[in-house]
Amino acid sequence: MKSFRFQAFTVKDIVFLAVITAVTLLAAGPFAPIVMTASKIGPQAFAMALPFALVTSIGLRKVKKSGSLLIIGIFSGLVLLLMAPVMFFNQFTGSLFSEGLALLFFKNYENRKAVLMSSGLFAFFTLPSTAVVNILAKGKSISEQIGNPLTFILFALGAIALGLIGAMIGNKISDELQKAGKM
Repeated sequence: MKSFRFQAFTVKDIVFLAVITAVTLLAAGPFAPIVMTASKIGPQAFAMALPFALVTSIGLRKVKKSGSLLIIGIFSGLVLLLMAPVMFFNQFTGSLFSEGLALLFFKNYENRKAVLMSSGLFAFFTLPSTAVVNILAKGKSISEQIGNPLTFILFALGAIALGLIGAMIGNKISDELQKAGKM
């Protein structure tokens, strides 16, 4: 039976995760106007799902330690905090929930399915924190944030689908990097 075990991070691990965070933010940059102008919460997660899942899955394949996605979430949240405070909590809780769920099922990142689940659901799990912060900080009700429920459901399911596709692509890239001896 697999057991959960925390492993200490090395400086090399932290630096690699910081680089992965930077690449993730660069890859997501072209989608930033969608996030910044959308008035509903579904389109943001949908727009960011593919780039975030693709790059973070590569990071998780390299640094297979529990807490890796949380570190990526904190690093990206600190950068995004400069644009909007909600984005820090968004990244932090999204990484916490998705990593927590994956580790609950798989205990560690040695299993590719754990990487797929954790990075694939990262964007989807930003939705609850965005909704809560919007309620507390802006006084917007859930119905105001969601708009048309069918549209919201489609965006949420699309965020899951694009996230899982991005994570699968990231796993394939990681396989090729490992074959080439670069990872």
